[in-house]
Amino acid sequence: MKNSFFSYLCLAVVLLSYTSAGAQQKAKDQPAEQQSHLLKPLDIAACMSWKRVESPDISPTGRWVTYRIAPMEYNSDDKESKILHLFDSRTRKEIVLPDVEQIQYYDADRAVYYEQADTAGNMKTILMSLPSGVKTEWTYKESFCPVEGVPYSVSVSNVPEDTVNHIPSFDCLVVRHLKTGTAFQIDSIGYYTLYNQNRSILFIRKQAKGNALCYGPLVGPYRTIYQSSVKKGLSSFSLDKEQMTGEFTVKDSLWYNFSLKNNTCDLVFDRKEIVIPAGMELVRASLSSSQKFLTMELRPYQEKVNKDKKEEEIKPDKSFELELWTWDEYEVPTLQTRSRYSHPQYSKYIYDIASQKLTEVAPGYADLLEPDRAEEIHYVLYTDETPYRSQKDWLNEMPFDIYSVNVHTGEKQLVGRSYRTRPRWSMNGKWAVMYDPIAQVWNKFDGKTGEVTDISTAIGYPIFEEAYDKPNPAPAYGIAGWTADGNNVLIYDAYDWWKIDLTGERQPECITKGYGRKNQRSIRKMTSNIDKEVFNPDETVIVSVWDENTMDEGIYSLDMKGRLKKLAEGPYIYSIHRFSDNQKYCIWNRQNISEFRDLWWSKSDFSDPIRITNANPQQSEYKWGTAKLVEWTNYENKPNKGILYLPEDYDAKKEYPVLVQFYETHSGGLNTYHAPMLSSAMADVMYFVSNGYIVFMPDVHFTIGTPGQSSYDAVVSGTKYLIEQGIAHPGKIGLQGHSWSGFQTSYLVTKTDIFACANIGAPITDMVTGYLGIRGGSGLPRYFMYEEWQSRMGKSLWEAKDKYLVSSAIVEADKIHTPLLIWHNDKDEAVAYEQGRALYLAMRRLQRPAWHLNYKGEGHFLGNQAAQKDWTIRMKQFFDYYLKGTKEPRWMKEGIHLRERGIDQKYDLLEK
Repeated sequence: MKNSFFSYLCLAVVLLSYTSAGAQQKAKDQPAEQQSHLLKPLDIAACMSWKRVESPDISPTGRWVTYRIAPMEYNSDDKESKILHLFDSRTRKEIVLPDVEQIQYYDADRAVYYEQADTAGNMKTILMSLPSGVKTEWTYKESFCPVEGVPYSVSVSNVPEDTVNHIPSFDCLVVRHLKTGTAFQIDSIGYYTLYNQNRSILFIRKQAKGNALCYGPLVGPYRTIYQSSVKKGLSSFSLDKEQMTGEFTVKDSLWYNFSLKNNTCDLVFDRKEIVIPAGMELVRASLSSSQKFLTMELRPYQEKVNKDKKEEEIKPDKSFELELWTWDEYEVPTLQTRSRYSHPQYSKYIYDIASQKLTEVAPGYADLLEPDRAEEIHYVLYTDETPYRSQKDWLNEMPFDIYSVNVHTGEKQLVGRSYRTRPRWSMNGKWAVMYDPIAQVWNKFDGKTGEVTDISTAIGYPIFEEAYDKPNPAPAYGIAGWTADGNNVLIYDAYDWWKIDLTGERQPECITKGYGRKNQRSIRKMTSNIDKEVFNPDETVIVSVWDENTMDEGIYSLDMKGRLKKLAEGPYIYSIHRFSDNQKYCIWNRQNISEFRDLWWSKSDFSDPIRITNANPQQSEYKWGTAKLVEWTNYENKPNKGILYLPEDYDAKKEYPVLVQFYETHSGGLNTYHAPMLSSAMADVMYFVSNGYIVFMPDVHFTIGTPGQSSYDAVVSGTKYLIEQGIAHPGKIGLQGHSWSGFQTSYLVTKTDIFACANIGAPITDMVTGYLGIRGGSGLPRYFMYEEWQSRMGKSLWEAKDKYLVSSAIVEADKIHTPLLIWHNDKDEAVAYEQGRALYLAMRRLQRPAWHLNYKGEGHFLGNQAAQKDWTIRMKQFFDYYLKGTKEPRWMKEGIHLRERGIDQKYDLLEK
């Protein structure tokens, strides 16, 4: 029956694909003008029909790809999203697996297994051969866990307690031959790992007299390399499978190295050798990777507490509840919790094994940064945020000071103040690299001498984000990685990679040969499952090369000699999902204004690409749009960019309604695909473009202290540029903003009448009460938003009273002549609901056209799909009425009384 359904499903897909392809070909044969008439504008139903590709993955050999197709708008009842697609890159055929969460490959991708419920709801393990699709059920009690390279399933099963013979419960490892079905087991097994291409096993055998570490061929016999003399003893270990060496610890007291080749186990260190200061006791200890020193935490000796004696719980007086706000407390009440859990903090120590010296290196409240891989240790670093804790409410990130400590003398030195990112030790532990946000340079801390040196100024170009326009310190472009020897760090400037010699013997070298700056193309590592931070001399890295002028992106390979090789490039944004385990193949997607983020398969050099999915074939039935960059000179006499979205059948001789929609900067998203969706806040770009609108998204770059004026200089100048170009026409231009751009929109309508109408969502309209507010979701006071972050005032209210007042639309509301559609919900967790409502009340008192929509119970964004649908309808009706001259919807004319809510939505249009 299942096979019949599968055959039917495959046939249906083929027929649908053929029909769709035929229809598309007929459409292509039509003249462009006739094609346009054949296409439909997007509607509400279309916005709810778009799909996404979910959970893409690639098999270890790279032959097989799995994915799901799910609705963009979440729907728990959607049956298609419960289907797992298994695609064969060789045959380009698919196996469809309904109601399967995930699959696991084995036998070199010649088979898979998965869990699936039967009709009674019982979970079964199904084994399926590939590519035949033949299925069998795993009928044994233990779990199916195949091991690559050997014909066995290896899994842990629990043997329940034998109350008759007084044998406690234990775990056993079941090793079952996949062809014969015969099995044997290793009883009382603990942690284990396979090695020697999975033909051998290293495991802990749990014993009453003390745990043992055993090894040998998977099927036996086994040798014991260590036998603990204390109860339980070791519980885990680490193993270098190539060198066949490893290490383990016993109760943080004894550290051992072992060699499986030599059958030796040697004590590295015994904690008893450390003389603990009088009155102190050890809390925890860890041995460095180099095994040269221990990091320890000590605390004053504590009397043992009787575990059976329960602490009496103090019950609070519930006859009333007082919330007390104290001016100098660490956290305001909205950030406090009733939880009694707190992580104890203890003083940190370093014990140098060679010198047998124990040195206190950091207080309990500090974050210790030790050079874990250092062969010899002289200094450690620690961070201290205590000087800034009283300022946490008005700082976006908690700064900290950095100290160095000489582990031989305990001498402490201040390295730097007000850092925002933690230092990072090199691979060899000889140097720490840290970004100074005040001086805007990368510094090197020498782990041998304790000296701090500027390592980035010699580059000759800024290594921090030059266009950063928030009040807090500009962050660095970042670290690309390290050379394997630990002697070089690779850092970014705006375009290129720089190799910094930490030994100081060579000047900084531009590893990308200046290609990025010369061509104004930014070169960055691409995110994927094969990302690395440590590069060998023969390493090749997959990088993104992004053109800041065209916004096109390329995927290139970069070797450590600085040679770039193009793999893929075009007017797209690329994203890599995953490389196969053998790194021969990969899956990825690309997108632009007209191409959805479908799933692609290719070789790892991106050759021979195959498009696997066509998630949204219905796009060909609808009117779409195009996107282009525009550039003009703004009112600050600076070049300004933006994106102009035009209907695909745009005719320059016609007049179109224009919707100006913005937030901060947008031009970098020129190649972003805008899937039609219901609106949760702002208008869906493609929905409006498909319905005959031009959408304009200008970039806004802010001047600290005058964010509203910065917005005016960019947005109004860009709008007037469109008018001068004959693209926009007075009386047909609308404005929209939400949240941060809701503030900007409310400011703009107090300064200009160029817009025929405006939609303002979740805005800050009063900077004074906004600054003094509490964020409903996080409980954070909002100071930090203004003094250091998005609101960009850069000073407290009392340091810049006039600027806060000038930026408050509510004060200037009498200058608003633009009809407003205000949208703010009463459970907004980010911006106080009263902010949007206050603007409505001001407009009501001034008797200016304004409507306020409150979707009760909704937050900063709409989560309820029914509310999203309603908002999408009303927003478009509002803009259509003012910009297209359509009939007025009845809700705008009559309002909706309390007794009419949910009964009469009044979407219908009135006769003029």
